[in-house]
Amino acid sequence: MSVGIFCCSMKRRHLAIAVAGVVVIGVVVWEDVARRATEHRYHAAVEDRRQLEQRVGEMLATHDQLKGEFQQEQQRSRELSDSLVAARGQLDEMTARLSDESTSVKKLQARLAAMQGQMDRVQGELALALQERQQAEGTNGPGPVQLERILVAGDAPSGLRGRVLSVYQDWDFVVINLGWDVVRVGDTVSIVRGGQLLAKARVERVQEDLCAATVLPEWNAAAINVNDAVQLL
Repeated sequence: MSVGIFCCSMKRRHLAIAVAGVVVIGVVVWEDVARRATEHRYHAAVEDRRQLEQRVGEMLATHDQLKGEFQQEQQRSRELSDSLVAARGQLDEMTARLSDESTSVKKLQARLAAMQGQMDRVQGELALALQERQQAEGTNGPGPVQLERILVAGDAPSGLRGRVLSVYQDWDFVVINLGWDVVRVGDTVSIVRGGQLLAKARVERVQEDLCAATVLPEWNAAAINVNDAVQLL
């Protein structure tokens, strides 16, 4: 009886040892599996972290590059703004200068026109004075030739009213035998010979029986001779 109990007790002990061994083995296997899983997750997390750090590094590098390009664009924008401001300043200065120069040119043109008018009047008076002096002295002089103030019927076209008495080529002036009963200051006359237009002139000075006229700039006084016919336009 005691032997049977002992055997039974031994079997139970062996069984308990076997079960404990199986449990220990199971725990060891579970711990190994868990450890492997943990190591796998750890390596995966490390790899994810490495990739994340790489992406973050790339993003930071891109950010730095974009920041540098942005700063360069800001610098270019400031330089362009400065250049634009300087160009506008120069444009305003040039506009003001052109306005001043235009005003000065207009003033000079007005002064020149006034001076030209005065010169024309003075030259007309001088031409008439010389003509009167020649008439008073009864000489023709070496330059202009004085002729009788007559019109020859039949040798000039209809409408001709006078003749050239004197030609002053150096001054572009002519003296004509038309007085204030025919012409006025500012009138324009044409000078012709044989039906051909030689020149046009503007009356500058008028006396009783003769006038002085300036040959217009587009015409040449050298083409005019004494006794050429004159027609009032």
